[in-house]
Amino acid sequence: MNEVIDKEFGEEAHKYHQAVLRVTVEIKKNLWDLAIVLKHLRDNKLYTFYNDTWEAYLASLNSSISRSFAHKLITNFEIWVEELDVSPDKLQNIDTEKLYIAGSMANKDNYEEALEQARTLSRSDLRQLKSGHEYEPRYKIVTCPKCGEEFKVML
Repeated sequence: MNEVIDKEFGEEAHKYHQAVLRVTVEIKKNLWDLAIVLKHLRDNKLYTFYNDTWEAYLASLNSSISRSFAHKLITNFEIWVEELDVSPDKLQNIDTEKLYIAGSMANKDNYEEALEQARTLSRSDLRQLKSGHEYEPRYKIVTCPKCGEEFKVML
């Protein structure tokens, strides 16, 4: 009896796990679209049609887009897409904050390495690397037996 319950539980867990992964991909794709739109509004001062300042415009959106988050989205787009000519498709599965940290260390000569670090390291590991301190990974990679997705597990 427990095997049937465990199997049903596992199937339901896997179904919802896959749904989270799918939705997360869509959210990250939409964040790049949002970065483009925000950058255009900011650079062309189109926000002044609605508010006097960029900050007031963002606050008026009622969408939880802080000035800091908007800045990171726009900066990521400027650095990775405009300056370093990386396709947004290659950036979609990487956390906004991690791209922002790695972007501050990236240039034309090392951007592929910085991108790989953003893809594989944690935020705290990236901050440690950026600060110049000796970097020591504090996690191991485990693979989901159902879907094959790799995850970092903190040690």
